[in-house]
This record gives sequence, C-alpha cells and structure tokens, in this order.
Amino acid sequence: MVWSRLKDSTFILGVLCSLVSLMGSAYGAVTRQDGAMTSLARIVTGPDDAPTLVLLHGITGSAVSLAEAIDHWVGRGYRVVAVDARGHGLSPRWEPAQLERAGEVLVEDLIAVLEDLEVASRGRAALGLPTPPAPVVIGHSMGAA
Repeated sequence: MVWSRLKDSTFILGVLCSLVSLMGSAYGAVTRQDGAMTSLARIVTGPDDAPTLVLLHGITGSAVSLAEAIDHWVGRGYRVVAVDARGHGLSPRWEPAQLERAGEVLVEDLIAVLEDLEVASRGRAALGLPTPPAPVVIGHSMGAA
C-alpha cells in the first residue's frame, strides 16, 4: 500500500509541500531517561517568547502531518511544538515491555516534552529574557487520549 501511494504524484506533492512549509522550523529531539535514553523527534517553530502550543498527532500521524495546523498557529503569533509520538515519524519504536503500559508511557513522554519547555523557559528567565506563559496542549485522536 505504501509503495502504491508513493507512486501517486498527489501524495508526493502533499508530502513535499508539508516539508517545504516547515523549512523554517527547528527539528530536534526531547530526550528522556527510561532505562535507556529515548529521543522523541519534534518540530519547534515560532517566536521563543510567544505563547506555546504543544500539538500531538493522532495514530499513524506524525509532527509533519500537522503542517497546516502549525502554519495556522504560527501565523497567529504562537510558538508551536509538534512531537512525533513514540513509534511514529522519527521517534523510536515501542519496546515490547512498554506496550503493556502504553498509555502511561505516552503520558511520560508528554511530561518530558513539557519539562523540556520549562527548562528552556527558566533559561530565558535567567538571562533576563521574556518568558512565555505555560504551554497549552492540543491533541488529535490518539494525541488527545
């Protein structure tokens, strides 16, 4: 099925447009300690001192699948952080032992993202730079569970 979609020029054009619209974004990872280091891929874009929205995609999605929403909110002055959930996009796959507590692991991953934002905010405050208010989390489908 994937290969048949890759042959579809409309699908390829959609992927390319999403990637081009996110070119001004910073790609990176949030790293958390859970027995082994786990890096969750993320996209961060928009002004550092703007109100922050954390966007969480649905099942089979990724941060790139949120390109329209990212553009929408950045265009309205927000800073947007979009994370690839574990097992999606560029984030690592699930470990078998984690599947028994999948919901808890996803919450722990979100906490790691929010803690990373808090550390960045404290760093800005220490430098005397304006800090944004607490982030707002917006989830779609699995991301809202």
